[in-house]
Amino acid sequence: MDKYLIDLIERMSDTSDQTKEKGYESSQTISWKALREAEKINNIDFISDLIIFIDKEKNKIKRGHAYFVLGHIAKNTNNEIALNYLIQRVEKETDKYIISTLLDMIANIKKPIGTDLQPLIKMTKNEKWLIRHTAIRSLNYSLDILAENILIEIIEKSEDVFDIVYSNATLNKIGTLSAIPYLEKHLKSKKRDIKHSAKYAIEEIKKRHQN
Repeated sequence: MDKYLIDLIERMSDTSDQTKEKGYESSQTISWKALREAEKINNIDFISDLIIFIDKEKNKIKRGHAYFVLGHIAKNTNNEIALNYLIQRVEKETDKYIISTLLDMIANIKKPIGTDLQPLIKMTKNEKWLIRHTAIRSLNYSLDILAENILIEIIEKSEDVFDIVYSNATLNKIGTLSAIPYLEKHLKSKKRDIKHSAKYAIEEIKKRHQN
């Protein structure tokens, strides 16, 4: 792998300056600075190296940091190879925290029509709330109507307050006029978060389609 990437991932994983005895400011640590550096990377030539690294790396922390770098490259460049790889990796990981982090990164990447959303959709039905909720958010920036349909299905059928709130929040970003009748059903909800998230979603959808 490229020497710069090896060094960056090592620095992202470095906790040597984070000891209680010495005291430290998180924004001045080696890892914090490396993470902020990684957020700015837009070199698509790094993608193949990162994919190979992730496929082989056994250390969860380093693999997670490689995902972080790859996710930001995908976000900064709208690279579909990186995006599709990250989506497929959701089903290959077993650690709920890594899966959740992956889904959070995917949420910030534009997903054009034709993107395979099935791994994300599958995770919206996961029994673990951490995975399920981040999976709902991961459908953000999806241009495929399938994403909206899944979110509508969730707000229609789920009894979990946060399933509904996160679905409303995602519809706020990607919903069309078709979602409004389903959101309106929640305007009289006794749950404040559900009621308000539905209200805001309807307002934003109408703004996007007022012309």
